[in-house]
Amino acid sequence: MFPELDFDRVLVVLVRARNPLNIGAAARAMSNFGFLRLRVVNPYPPAFRQARSAVGAAALLASAEDYGTVAEAVADCTLVVGTTAVRKRRLNHTISRLEHGARVLREHLASGPSGRVALLFGSEKIGLSNSDLSLCHWLMRIPTCEGNISMNLGQAVAVC
Repeated sequence: MFPELDFDRVLVVLVRARNPLNIGAAARAMSNFGFLRLRVVNPYPPAFRQARSAVGAAALLASAEDYGTVAEAVADCTLVVGTTAVRKRRLNHTISRLEHGARVLREHLASGPSGRVALLFGSEKIGLSNSDLSLCHWLMRIPTCEGNISMNLGQAVAVC
């Protein structure tokens, strides 16, 4: 896809994901596209590392790093991008559409050999909290129909 970029520097961070199957689907999507760094922040208690939905991505899921807070999960990142469906929330961040965000991420990765990029995805139930969003440099929105703006977690990871 973009062989000149170091995909090992891109982290997918799932924040308070509730459904182990969604975590597995996210891991599978990551594996499909060559992204192998998964971090989870306070995942829902049932064990997720053996999610059957992680077809072909069992190793990625097994190596997922578990964090207690979003701040800890992104502490070593030079760019943190939150994903949001926005809804009726007031936000103090720039919100970019997916296609613009992709260009910015590629430019950031191509600009130097260091620095990690974190893509944050919130829980299926409430998304990212205002506290989570405060750690982001900017936000990205996947363009969807107004009648159903929130995507399934695994699908959102695949699209991004």
